[in-house]
Amino acid sequence: MDLRQVFERMISVSELGRGQASKVMQTVDETGLPFFVVKNNKPQAVIISIRDYAELLKAREVLAALDLAEAGAPRGGGTAAYQSLTEEEIRHFLSGEQEEER
Repeated sequence: MDLRQVFERMISVSELGRGQASKVMQTVDETGLPFFVVKNNKPQAVIISIRDYAELLKAREVLAALDLAEAGAPRGGGTAAYQSLTEEEIRHFLSGEQEEER
């Protein structure tokens, strides 16, 4: 993504509050490209698709497992610092939220 595309994908917190959030989320879902949320001219957050989020969680899990393997720690021993959700679990969670809104 070149610099021009980054600027095109930036949105301020106030714009999101003025009814642009739905449009941004639809664009992210359709294109798969992130939006960068800016507050006081500083990047504060990134809006990504649920698919990308699930992939990031899986990648973090793989990296954590590799770190454990390199350190010689026994697998399965101890507690995880986080628990990642599968894409199916995320979809199930989101479908439950939509039912509650009705």
